Amino acid sequence: MTRQDFYDMLDIETVEDFKYVENVSQYLECDDEIEFADIAALIKELDKVEASGLIDDYFEEIMDFIPEAETEMYSLFTNIRRSLTGMFKNADEVSTEAKIAEELERFRRWYSMDSKVYLQEMSGTAEREETVRDALFAKRMESLGGEKFFYDFTEAMDYPLEEYVMTFGDMMTLADDYEVGEDNEE
Repeated sequence: MTRQDFYDMLDIETVEDFKYVENVSQYLECDDEIEFADIAALIKELDKVEASGLIDDYFEEIMDFIPEAETEMYSLFTNIRRSLTGMFKNADEVSTEAKIAEELERFRRWYSMDSKVYLQEMSGTAEREETVRDALFAKRMESLGGEKFFYDFTEAMDYPLEEYVMTFGDMMTLADDYEVGEDNEE
């Protein structure tokens, strides 16, 4: 895939056009081979605070479709979300930008290409293998009246999450977000 093909897939003409959650989903849900240099170049030029918000919004949207019984998967997604958004917020040097690109690519490959989730029809005994991306899509379709499944995310839990050290500012932001969330529930 050329850089122009990559941008066409993202539905952008320039990096400045990468400002919607849909751009994030088009990248993270793509199962084509993408040149790492193109991903790194995109990350380098993005507004990191805006990109952090887009990543956060994307995860908020997809995490709604993790089956309720899959608390470990929900926890894994929470940790990946926290790691990626924190890395974007604290991207202040070239090595950090390369690390962000590596982490995004690791997530994309796991989420859309390499993971294995088993879906068993509730109405029968047929079972099929899907990626995490496709399993969450099936769960989303259930909410729209689609076929219902039992989900087994056990094999997909093997995700190599890189350690991200949170700064004091990250912790304060999370605390503020949590307090705002509590206020909205009242």
